[in-house]
Amino acid sequence: MELHQLNCFLAVVEEGSFNRAASRLHKTQPAISYQVKQLEAELGMPLLHRGGRRISPTAAGNVLAQHAQEIVDVVRRSRQAIASLSEGIAGELRIGTVNSVGIHFLPDVLQAMREKYPLVLPTVLYRDSPAIMDALLSNRVDLALVANPKADRRLRQERIIEERVSLVCGPSHPFFGRDAVRPSELKGEQFVSLTPENPTAELVRDFLARLGVDMHPVVSTDNVETVKKMVEIGLGVAFLPDMVTSQDITCAGEPMGRLARVEVGPPLSRSIVLVSWKKVERPPAVIAFEEELRKHGRCWKGCFSESGDGGGVDRDGGDSNL
Repeated sequence: MELHQLNCFLAVVEEGSFNRAASRLHKTQPAISYQVKQLEAELGMPLLHRGGRRISPTAAGNVLAQHAQEIVDVVRRSRQAIASLSEGIAGELRIGTVNSVGIHFLPDVLQAMREKYPLVLPTVLYRDSPAIMDALLSNRVDLALVANPKADRRLRQERIIEERVSLVCGPSHPFFGRDAVRPSELKGEQFVSLTPENPTAELVRDFLARLGVDMHPVVSTDNVETVKKMVEIGLGVAFLPDMVTSQDITCAGEPMGRLARVEVGPPLSRSIVLVSWKKVERPPAVIAFEEELRKHGRCWKGCFSESGDGGGVDRDGGDSNL
């Protein structure tokens, strides 16, 4: 039993597919299949159910996956510790985040990390928030950067930025060019929305319910860039985080051509939160990344906070409004 075989097996279990596992590990599908078959031959029993649309582990596969993850984690931490002794801040950095943060906030942080710590090797996992939290809880990422995570007493939560979530419309919409609309004017509007399981979508639904507005989306998608494009071409209006539209309109809401922000009701905001394990020793690369996140959160121009401070709220994972 070799480490690369365990990595191949874990990738198949986590992705539920040989093809997706091969893509993730930058290997061919036959190579991944061969390594798993070698493990099954060595252990003398099947490790995977291959009959359905999604591959799943057998009882033996579940046992192996649990122990294999522990082995892989120990090896990774050992490599990080040794690299830090000989090279300073170095080693693998596994980040889990959502689409909007990964596209519009994270790149500047990673660029700063590259300039300061060239021996740190970041990998970024993009998924929806529930999948990112599952990845953190199963030790597939070192930390998560998500919007409005649910409380978990095992985890530490720290707000990095607080940003507005604004109503946006395209140039062909009657709202375009207006500073504000009344909540009653939203009744009957066509909405483009993020999918229901998205925490920002849930935030928007609750906000509209408080305003007495029922939202019935004409289109729902899990991708903020798709929502933005649909609004731009006139399919409907949407509530989007300001970081997503910052390149399309000014922060004051004056149109620059493609989109306009329109005030409606009291300000709506979401929290971008750093989530990590409470009782796990963090490698130097993770600590350095967290410090860089805080620095960028403090100076990020899109921050919105009634106190004037966009970040720095540390939470213990108990009751939380994040």
